[in-house]
Formats: sequence, C-alpha cells, structure tokens
Amino acid sequence: MKFLKFILVLSISISMYSCGDDSNETPLVLSNANIEGTYDITSMIVEQVETVASSSGNSNLILTTITGVADSFDDINFTLNANGTYTAVGGYRVVITEVPNGGSPIIDNEIIIINASGSYQLNTTKNTITFNPTSGEFIEGAFTIDTFTQTAVIISQEDIKVAGNTTYTLKGSIRLLRK
Repeated sequence: MKFLKFILVLSISISMYSCGDDSNETPLVLSNANIEGTYDITSMIVEQVETVASSSGNSNLILTTITGVADSFDDINFTLNANGTYTAVGGYRVVITEVPNGGSPIIDNEIIIINASGSYQLNTTKNTITFNPTSGEFIEGAFTIDTFTQTAVIISQEDIKVAGNTTYTLKGSIRLLRK
C-alpha cells in the first residue's frame, strides 16, 4: 500500500480518461507564459503491472496489477508560475485495486493531503514537462504533454523498471482544468 502511495504521489502515471472534449479547442504554443495559471485536477489515474519472464524467455506472466484512481478532489490548487516554479495544495481520495495473478481483487482507499512545491522545465521540442519537487510529495519526473489548450492540460508518464527477470511498468496521467 505504501509502495503504491509512493508511486502515485511521486510519479503519477496512467492512461487518462476525460469527460470533456478538448479537441475543439485550438492548441496553444507551449511556453512558460502560456502554461502559467492555477488549475483544478479533474482526473488522476495510475496503473502498475508487474510481469516476470518465463525461464525460456518466450513469454511473460503477469504477477500483479495495481490500479489507483483518484477522485473527490478537495479544492486542489495546482499553480504553474511563469518563472518555472509550481505549488500544489489540497487533497483527494485514491481508490487502489490490487489484482494478484489468479487471485481476488483487494480494494483499499486512502485520503491524500498535498502541500508541495518545486520547479518545472518545459521541453518544447519533445512536448514534455519535467517536475522537480523541493518540498512535499506530489509529482516528479518527466511527463508528456498530451493536450495543451486554453482551458485544459493533460499530461502522462510511463516508466519501466527491470529487476532480474521481473519488469515493472508504471503508467499514469493527470487532467488539469484551468480555473
């Protein structure tokens, strides 16, 4: 549980589901000045899949899948400043579902309170944003900017770690709505 919280809080990742259709909006030029603003977090999802390679190396067996879906966002203010700094204050609930191979799902939930700050860097060539926390636990690492419009930003992250014959694949996404 603490491992998933660590993953969710430090390297939020997943595939993103959004309720609105942002495709009608004109994309903005990615810059610190254009991304500056205070945002609500409207969606946050993370999935970690643990697989192990067979002894022959010809196939993979899924050992565990852990999914975290955040909801009940409690007045989160996620502020990106034009000077390359950010702050995040507020809270949310995360529902965690762990499904071991061949086992029954284990469901738990937790309230997460955030009070974090740090810096960010935009890479306009790769369309990424990299967060470097200086205080608190919320967001860290490089994220792909999937959508960037006047009203919404959707970022996603994928991280793959290999330890011996076990592979950990972590995917996540966050949807931000400009206030």
